[in-house]
Amino acid sequence: MRIKWLVLVLFSSWMPIAGVLAEEITVPRVPDDRLLTDAELIALLDPQVYGDKADLEREFREDPEKALKALAEYLRAAYAQRYYVDWRNAPNRFADYRRRFPEREVSHRRLAAIHTGLYPAAARWKLPYRNLLGDEVTAYELRHLARQHKVLDMAFVHHYDGGAPAPVDYFSTQMRSLNAAFEAGEFEDDNGGNGVYESFRAGYRVMNWLQIHALFLGSESYDWRDQLDLVRSLLHTAAILQRKNVSFRYGNHQTRGVVALAMVAILFRDFSGTRAWYDQAMSILGQHLEKEVNADGFQFERSVHYHVGDIYNYFQVMQLAQLNNYPVPPAWRGKLESMFDAAVTLARPDRHLPVLQDDTDRPWAEYNEMGDFMLLGSMLFNDPVYNYFAGETVAPAVYWWLRDEQIAAIGSLERQRPALGSDALPDTGYYVMRDGWAAGDHHLVISAGLSAQKPDHQHGDMLGLVAHANGQEILPNYQVRYSLPDYEHFKNSLVKNVAMVDGLLQGRGWKSNKGGSGFGKWERLPSPEVITWLTRDDWDFFAGTHDGYADLGVEYVRKVLFLKGLGWIVRDVFESSSGEHRYQQVWQGHYSPETDDKHHRATFADGSGLDVLQLGRGEPSWAVSSRRGKGNLIYTLTGAPGEFTTLLYPFDSFGARIQTPFSGQKQLSAGGWTLRTGAGEDLQSGGLLTDAAVLVERAGLVFALGASRVSRGGQSVAFGQPLDLALEIDANGHARLLPLEHEAVEYTLRADDGTNRRGRIDPEGGLLLSP
Repeated sequence: MRIKWLVLVLFSSWMPIAGVLAEEITVPRVPDDRLLTDAELIALLDPQVYGDKADLEREFREDPEKALKALAEYLRAAYAQRYYVDWRNAPNRFADYRRRFPEREVSHRRLAAIHTGLYPAAARWKLPYRNLLGDEVTAYELRHLARQHKVLDMAFVHHYDGGAPAPVDYFSTQMRSLNAAFEAGEFEDDNGGNGVYESFRAGYRVMNWLQIHALFLGSESYDWRDQLDLVRSLLHTAAILQRKNVSFRYGNHQTRGVVALAMVAILFRDFSGTRAWYDQAMSILGQHLEKEVNADGFQFERSVHYHVGDIYNYFQVMQLAQLNNYPVPPAWRGKLESMFDAAVTLARPDRHLPVLQDDTDRPWAEYNEMGDFMLLGSMLFNDPVYNYFAGETVAPAVYWWLRDEQIAAIGSLERQRPALGSDALPDTGYYVMRDGWAAGDHHLVISAGLSAQKPDHQHGDMLGLVAHANGQEILPNYQVRYSLPDYEHFKNSLVKNVAMVDGLLQGRGWKSNKGGSGFGKWERLPSPEVITWLTRDDWDFFAGTHDGYADLGVEYVRKVLFLKGLGWIVRDVFESSSGEHRYQQVWQGHYSPETDDKHHRATFADGSGLDVLQLGRGEPSWAVSSRRGKGNLIYTLTGAPGEFTTLLYPFDSFGARIQTPFSGQKQLSAGGWTLRTGAGEDLQSGGLLTDAAVLVERAGLVFALGASRVSRGGQSVAFGQPLDLALEIDANGHARLLPLEHEAVEYTLRADDGTNRRGRIDPEGGLLLSP
């Protein structure tokens, strides 16, 4: 019942709030070019919300301090009702937080100490200057100072230390130092790229300060003047955010800024003009939901980090709005639900998400957590599949956004394993191959998309793969950090599972941002085209291309055939109009050669591993390397046309590995499949004869890779060049031949009566062969 109440209120119709009327143009506004005086704080009170305004103004004329104390006390009491957490219950909530998350104390103390060790309370807000250690403050560090996230850690230390006044004094002094810097013009503006009032940084700071305010309001050392100075600062920053965000622009920087604007408007609705702030913020946020959440539900920048960040943004606004009976457009429900659906589509059997593009929470990590934000989805929509991926209980990241009754209701939510198989986010360009949801099942994501509006966070990984099997990152991707000197390296192709030509990486023309914080983007990335996407009960097939090497005169196609229960065969095919080139495959992991140069193996601590086996007729060279403990294996072939046919075979134990040397056996059986290679000899399977380089079979199904002819019974089919084919055989012995190619192909069929027939077949229709 509590969950149902939450959903109904959260998505209430877009109606005016009782007692809060739309603002007229003549209503006085909070200025954005200066901070309010004490008199203006009272003059700008909205009499429709603060009904005793006239009495307070009269009292201010007679005794200013008494009136200001009364205003602070009123706002203090109102905050207890309006914010996520009632500050009057903060000691009990903190005791519960400490009991639930005992490990967090070390982190809070460490981060708070880092901040106080770098900056005095009366901080400086304009570069260049040196920190308390004598080091030059970098642009990256200044941006984090502007966000004030480690000052939030200090608010926790205040409670850990029984209400010690030092964190309160530090915070109040630092907040006032920013106000003084603004009045003196001694702060970084947006022109240099590091503006402390830039939408994202200012919005982040506002949201942190709102929580700090709630955690400090019960403290005797946080006096009425501190409280009013913070309100003054929040209103001033909100006025700046309102001015800077009149119209929509792409990106999460604006989103964070208008979320903060909406929150200030709700929490300090006592001041004139704030309802207009809320309406403006919600209008801009609605456009972000419409334009930046793709039709398939994923955030347009294609990064898990930014997808989750936007879920948090929208949730915080919606949660605060529903607690205060503010309106939220009904259309938000469907959009937000699609964002959780997209996360389920990408999810792995171990209830994590793969690393995709600029994921930045834990540098060098090889997966993304999803339990925290999926808990919010399960609460909002009472969805047992969402709850399957949620944490067992509330997480630290969302604990302070929830009321007691919401936390208590978590235990009543049901869990249900998803029934979803292989699926895709076609608008975003992620294609997911999976064979189940058990702990050891196989999972692979193909990246085949390019953000049209803002590819800033994309990596050089077009048609790249990220794979998980047997509980291990068998083909990993890595999280990054903008401030690290090798961010550019970890954003490009040598740390991806991709193909390259002549050692040329996919990301070209690195451009650092003008603020010099370490973040940067590419002038050029390949544009992809998805050719084929087929999903079946026991196999999937993907084919795609990109133009990353068109300027070299090379056309490129990647095919991925998933044999569920066995592994993947990856075909990288290159066609050159400009002579010979070096063609390369890059595989992430730490590999050793196994008896010959066409077979490499990575092994993990539990004895499972990944065999990478070259099945083609060429003889590639290979090399391994590592950086920051992340290894790779690169195969290289030279030619005009060129191709790799590569088996990716995950094994769960020593006995299940590929026996060596494979070149002597030429056969592998696993998961109900049998794979054989030809080495120049024709291969047979169930009456089928072919010159294919690789033949894979299972009851009623045969794949012939690199085949220029096949024959069955009295019929033979010939093609002008080697192709990849699938043969589906029904119970009556009839077979349908499907070309796994990017376009219809020409064939010549020789029937058992000696007649020839020519035609074209495509991957959808295929060609029927009699028994």
